[in-house]
Amino acid sequence: MTIKLINDQTWSAVLKIQAQAYLSVEPESLAVLKSKWYNSPESCFVYQQDESIVGYLLAHAWHSDAPPKLFQPLPRETTGSTLFLHDLAVSKSALGRGVATLMYQHLHQHALLSAYQQIRLVALQNSVGFWQRQGFEYVEQSISSSYGTDAYLMQAKLY
Repeated sequence: MTIKLINDQTWSAVLKIQAQAYLSVEPESLAVLKSKWYNSPESCFVYQQDESIVGYLLAHAWHSDAPPKLFQPLPRETTGSTLFLHDLAVSKSALGRGVATLMYQHLHQHALLSAYQQIRLVALQNSVGFWQRQGFEYVEQSISSSYGTDAYLMQAKLY
């Protein structure tokens, strides 16, 4: 089992997992996903088990309290003290094996080493409990309707 940085060869697996994982929100295009990767390649990675990629995580630097809108590429300049966890998804074949937790722990270590002040995300598809177990709390703030009606802004303070 290995966590490695996303590269050009991993995108087909990422798209396959995204299609499996997102049932209540339309999947984003490859161009939009890659905009996160171009912005912060060091915080975008896959989880590989044997020869198969079974999970991915996309995170990027962010400069605003409001999360970026879905379905839109990131602007060029997003440098800030927040690491925005845009997407974490696991294939159906790897559900329940702790892959999501391991990937988040890897990102958390990266965030600490990179001196981010906090990690923010929008919790979708009944994932609030998982994120609370990882140390995230609700943020009382409205978010873009592009995330759907059951979306919650959450954050974990690092310092």
